[in-house]
Amino acid sequence: MRGFLTGFTRIRVLNLREIRTHRLRVVTSLSVVIVASALLIAVLGTYGSMTQSVREFNNAITGAAQVEVAAIADSGVDANLVGEIKRGLPDAKSVVPLIRNSIVVEGKSIILLGSDLRATALSSDLRDAAGTSSGALAENLDSGIVAGAGAGLRKGQQLRINDIDVTVVDVVDGAQSAALNNGNFVFAYLGLAQQLTGLDGRVDSILIVAQPGADTNRLRGEVERIVDGRAVVVDPGFRAEQVEQASSVTRDSTLLVSLVSLVIAAFLVFNTMNMAVASRRSSLAMIRALGARRSHLVGDLLGEAAIFGLVGGVIGVPLGILAGRAAISQLPAPSASSALPEIAYHLPWYAPVIAVLACVIACVGATTLAARSVFAVSPVEAMVPGEVADAHARRGPAVIIAAVAGLATLIGSWVIVQEVPGRPAILAGAVYAIGALLLCFALSAPLCWVVVRVARWFRGPGQLASVNTERSPRRAWATLMTVAVAIAVGMGTSGALDNMISSISSSLDGLGDPDFCVSSATADEVPVGPILAPEIKAQAEQIPGVNEVIGGQWATVNIGPDRALIQGIEPGSKAPFMRKASADAVRQVLAGDGILLSNVLARVLDAGVGDTVRLATPTGYHELVVRDTVDYVSIGSGTGAISNALMAQWFSRSGDTYLQVLTDPDADEAAIRGRLEQIAVAHPGTGGKPVSVYTGAQALKATQDQVQQAGAFTIAIQWIVAAAAAVALLNTLLLSVIERRRELGVLRAMGASRKFVSRMVLAEAAAVALVGSALGLILGTALHLLSNRILSATTALEVIYAPRPTILIFVGAAVVLCLVGALVPAMRAARMNISESILSE
Repeated sequence: MRGFLTGFTRIRVLNLREIRTHRLRVVTSLSVVIVASALLIAVLGTYGSMTQSVREFNNAITGAAQVEVAAIADSGVDANLVGEIKRGLPDAKSVVPLIRNSIVVEGKSIILLGSDLRATALSSDLRDAAGTSSGALAENLDSGIVAGAGAGLRKGQQLRINDIDVTVVDVVDGAQSAALNNGNFVFAYLGLAQQLTGLDGRVDSILIVAQPGADTNRLRGEVERIVDGRAVVVDPGFRAEQVEQASSVTRDSTLLVSLVSLVIAAFLVFNTMNMAVASRRSSLAMIRALGARRSHLVGDLLGEAAIFGLVGGVIGVPLGILAGRAAISQLPAPSASSALPEIAYHLPWYAPVIAVLACVIACVGATTLAARSVFAVSPVEAMVPGEVADAHARRGPAVIIAAVAGLATLIGSWVIVQEVPGRPAILAGAVYAIGALLLCFALSAPLCWVVVRVARWFRGPGQLASVNTERSPRRAWATLMTVAVAIAVGMGTSGALDNMISSISSSLDGLGDPDFCVSSATADEVPVGPILAPEIKAQAEQIPGVNEVIGGQWATVNIGPDRALIQGIEPGSKAPFMRKASADAVRQVLAGDGILLSNVLARVLDAGVGDTVRLATPTGYHELVVRDTVDYVSIGSGTGAISNALMAQWFSRSGDTYLQVLTDPDADEAAIRGRLEQIAVAHPGTGGKPVSVYTGAQALKATQDQVQQAGAFTIAIQWIVAAAAAVALLNTLLLSVIERRRELGVLRAMGASRKFVSRMVLAEAAAVALVGSALGLILGTALHLLSNRILSATTALEVIYAPRPTILIFVGAAVVLCLVGALVPAMRAARMNISESILSE
């Protein structure tokens, strides 16, 4: 403890005092650490909120249930299964049928919960939702509903939903209903709920509460035996995992950028500490002369770095919370067909701990490499100027170790992305960044040699600039690496994200082909239901100018705990599956002899072309041969396609959830759309859900906009990282001039003109900019290629490499920043008072 207090005192008296004299350098490095911390908090908070909101809502409903029997598709589970389970499970205390769906009232989507008195065995929140305290609902089983305070309904209000008259018999106040979607729900007894949702004789799920002391695993096995593939038997919390999977594309890309930003923050802290050691050599030598050990000095630098990471990490937490809240506020409201709760902001308890620890570890780790310079400090250096010590290029075992470690790490990053499936492949991005920085550290002498040669291109001022670079190779290396990092981060991350968006858009080829779509959902949603009224298709076919009306449907299918989308396709359908799969495969699938899978779903099912997959459906198990796998935008756990006839037969869903309307080339499209909209209004979906009419082009654009929006947060993060690197670049250039005031003053005293001094500084900056840009292009291209492979591994979508024109923007911006960053201090240096400059230390 005494040694710790002594070390802390040294840090407070010596290191922190030194920090106060270099505020700009400290603020710049600290700002990048703050950005890294804020990004981690924003990412963890944003995507943690999605799962936590669903988890809290789910827990408020399922309560004490240990096992859930969930419907495989939107058609539900046969309600008779409740009795079968109860009779076959002596260890079950309660077997509770549950409707979890949604209705639309006056254009507002409201979650509908339905059950009977057995629901009181699940949770107190559900008991409150059922209005058991007032007893009003029990007296109005056939037409009464209880509303939460957030639903916007009033007691006694009369409603007509799905052609059924209902009455709001009670409104549960805010305190009682807050846990259930902030009160935006209605509760109806089972019979009425089935009528309102079109699930006559069926339920969405069955919840099982075990007897005290019962073996849950054995109970679950018994339930699976009874269900026999007609539903999925899962943990009641599986919906939160499905939401997490659905957001995987955006989450993984933002995590990739955040991890890279953390490595960049560590690099800039390394630069700061490296410059600190160089500028403090005299004071460090003086402390050595007074008897301090090198281990004390190294420990002090590491302690200073830990303070950097701690302060930056803590400051970044509230900024990250603000960014996360802003991101959550921009999320669209849950669709009417999803029955998902509204997303509220939740910051996982572990997020601040992870962010602060990551920043501290990154800063200390980076400083460990810079602190080795302390071992080269000898007490005699207290008698000579400190800047001279920077003239020695890096040599010795450390350079060899860094080269070997850098090459090994770079190779390791590609091994990770090739061999590690799924989300863990994201680590390859951070591994690559570490390896690239280590290798560049080992190559600092050759890189500075190149800067010297380039500086000599600028004739007289350049010759002198090259001498300055030779005298301060570490400062030159730090500056050119900052340029390279800014370009590499911009190129690698934004290029990969652009490629991912382009690849996702190309996977939707065929979506925009229909002239019009009549759908159970809006243009930016997948039409999973409800089934459209058959009158819509019949009347649409009679519209003058309509050439053909092709039906089809989408269904949400639970494959164990995973959620996939299955499309029912018909001959002539304009769908990406029809366009991307082979003609043979499409023919076999339309004949009912096979299934098409997206690459994502193929990975989930561990199946390839020619394999047989076994699907659980409401009518039992069925087997199909995989006829082809294609790139398709990742939705949940992936997508698949079978014939619409099989969909109707196996999933008990006769009908269509969307219609594709093809018109004559010379038809009056405005008149056709007007008539389609009239038909849609006249035949709303189950639960009062509206039927939408839009063009194929609108459907394609809406989906592309969703992809763009998903990447917008990530791209914003990338620009924040690039901006932080740009600020660090300006700071490095400014300090490189300010710390040379004495030598610039000597040049002026020897007769150098102000113009010559300015041109010399600009020549050095231009040389650094050119070499740094070239290095950044190399590192950025490799990072771009690696990031594409990472995103391909995490999304199971083939992200195709294509160079982006934004490369020129990053290079141009870096060169301009170098020149501007050097111009201001160069002009200041040219106007300095010669005598004051010579006297300054």
